[in-house]
Amino acid sequence: MEQNLIEQIRQANDIVEVIQDYLPLKHVGSNWRGLCPFHNDTSPSLYVSQPKQIYKCFACGKAGNVFGFVQDHEKLSFMEAVKKLAQRAGIAIPEYEKTKTVSTRREQLLLTYKSAAEFFAESLFAHGKNVLDYLAKRSFSAATAKELQLGYALNSEKALLNHLLKEGLPVALLKDSGLFGNYSGNLVDQFRDRLMFPIHNSFGEVIAFGGRLLEEKPGVGKYINSPGTELYTKGKELYGLHKTKYNISKAGSAIVCEGYFDFLRLFESGFTNAVASLGTALTEDQITLLKRFTEHGVMLYDGDAAGIKAAVRGGLLCLSRGMEVSVGILPAGEDPDSLILNQGKDAMQQLLDSAPDLIHFLAGDPRPEQKTAERIDLLLDALRSLKDPVKRELLVKDISEAFSISQNALNSKLHRSSSPVQTTPVAEPVTLRRSENTEERDLLILSLKDYDAYKLLASELNQSYFSNRLYRNLYNYLTEQSLSAEDFNPSALLDHIENNEIKESLAELLFEDGQHMRFEDCLSGIRIRKIQRDLEELDRAIVKDPNNLELLKQKEKLAHSYRRMTRKVVNKVLF
Repeated sequence: MEQNLIEQIRQANDIVEVIQDYLPLKHVGSNWRGLCPFHNDTSPSLYVSQPKQIYKCFACGKAGNVFGFVQDHEKLSFMEAVKKLAQRAGIAIPEYEKTKTVSTRREQLLLTYKSAAEFFAESLFAHGKNVLDYLAKRSFSAATAKELQLGYALNSEKALLNHLLKEGLPVALLKDSGLFGNYSGNLVDQFRDRLMFPIHNSFGEVIAFGGRLLEEKPGVGKYINSPGTELYTKGKELYGLHKTKYNISKAGSAIVCEGYFDFLRLFESGFTNAVASLGTALTEDQITLLKRFTEHGVMLYDGDAAGIKAAVRGGLLCLSRGMEVSVGILPAGEDPDSLILNQGKDAMQQLLDSAPDLIHFLAGDPRPEQKTAERIDLLLDALRSLKDPVKRELLVKDISEAFSISQNALNSKLHRSSSPVQTTPVAEPVTLRRSENTEERDLLILSLKDYDAYKLLASELNQSYFSNRLYRNLYNYLTEQSLSAEDFNPSALLDHIENNEIKESLAELLFEDGQHMRFEDCLSGIRIRKIQRDLEELDRAIVKDPNNLELLKQKEKLAHSYRRMTRKVVNKVLF
């Protein structure tokens, strides 16, 4: 792809706006800040610079530009990220560019699922009158079906297969797509005569499906879901998040329900900050995903014993990850879908408004089989996984007040039973110490801000002037790029760096403003340090060979240069 087209795509995609497609950011000073999606971030460590169009996590070290963020977040190649952002900005890629690069397997799978979703959606309105009637009978509108891309899998063994083959997708790919059963080499549609729910990732790409039978059949499951693929892992996605993530951030809270129809009812009724856990118990991966958009969740599961148990379990897991949790108490026998149908939206809003926090819910839990001591133990177990000591202490106080148990007793049990929290170690980020090799560091910072400074860096010095290994490697990388005045765009340097140490260090230097530094002063400082090191090396050589006149001449010459340079520096300071 032509470089000028890549630059056009870069300029059309502001890094702050792109990252906010994935997670919320807050304006802090001259930068933006949010929870880093590349490690289990408990306090915002990801910084984004809008003027410089770069991001950097100062906890795990991850760094890059707008292409790099999409690459890392979506697990894409560089060209895949460029194409995705071109599509986002509405920039057409010429046909010859599309055919120049062979699609990766991931791109082909995404295309397969996108095409399947479109086929199912078209089939719903062309051939799915019985499905639309079923939805209408359950009081779901055709508009909701269209907005959420619901579909219909035809009652045919080859309908989807033939459609995708006509689209030119290879049989080998379809075999591994999870959309077909393979019987002795004969592919047949996995989903037949079912209402189809496309499952999207948080960016809005279709990555899996759930299918529901309209009428029960002996020996056939009511629901079937896509198997795990390169795109989809069960327990990692939240149904509907791609539609509701902005409203979740805006509301500061997420409603967590269990199934597709609960989500549909909430969404259609105006509760557009909901997600569904896809019929599974809420998982750590789902909580990590949700926590990017809010710190508060309302567990809204069925009103039966199994639903209450699932709500408590999910709430405890949220609590252990530092989230605030409330529990929506549904009447026995009701689920979110039936409650809204039977009692209306106002009743649901009132239930949500009065939802107690998890601690007070457990303190007043009417279930006789759940002893008070067991409930307290459940909460303390969640607190043991909580890393923030302040939050932990505040929660101990809440438990004490809710259960009328002294904080001393709770703390005693909390610490007595505590075992070391097993956490996945986060790689230490590359940090550049200001106190060491200051001139080397500052010179690199300034050369990234001004083309004339960059030219001087390349022409006036060589790698021997850099005593610090990392700065020496950064110097080598920068000078190897041979940038011209026309293409001097430091953030673009991050496009193709494979060495993470170089990439993360370069991003950290780009974050510095360098307002109180002068390039000439740093250059002089580095030259003086170089002469000092050379003199020390000569002294060591002279000790070994004191009669070597050539070494003595070299030292005299270097000493003269050193006095001349330091005199200039002193005069500059004094006058």
